[in-house]
Amino acid sequence: MKSYLKLYAYTYAIVSIIVFILALAIYRVYAVSLPIKNLFWGSIFISLLFALSLKVFKETWGNGVLNIIVGYLIILPITFIIRTMYGTVLFRGTFAIYILGLLYAVIYSLVILYGSVKNKKMESKLNELLKEQKDSTEE
Repeated sequence: MKSYLKLYAYTYAIVSIIVFILALAIYRVYAVSLPIKNLFWGSIFISLLFALSLKVFKETWGNGVLNIIVGYLIILPITFIIRTMYGTVLFRGTFAIYILGLLYAVIYSLVILYGSVKNKKMESKLNELLKEQKDSTEE
């Protein structure tokens, strides 16, 4: 729980900065003021979901591929939260949805890459241990 709260604090700091910079850009470009309450609660929920998905990604229990899929499913509601926060101001055109889809694809690719590197390390370590055990039993 302590590591989750630490991860949440880091993600909240980053997400809140991004949310308020985006709100400032929307205010400058479209001259639309967004309710601060929606931005605040949205950044909290996004941070909670993102920290939980990172926690699931990093866990070593269970199947690694299943952890990646579950972690990705945890991230999916973030799009709806962003849509609720910014409304039709950000999602006027379909380009924003495509950008979010591209962002999810990049995150998913990085997570798959992280999982494969982690599994390769574990596999090489286990092979080394098996080789050492085989050598010790032959002697």
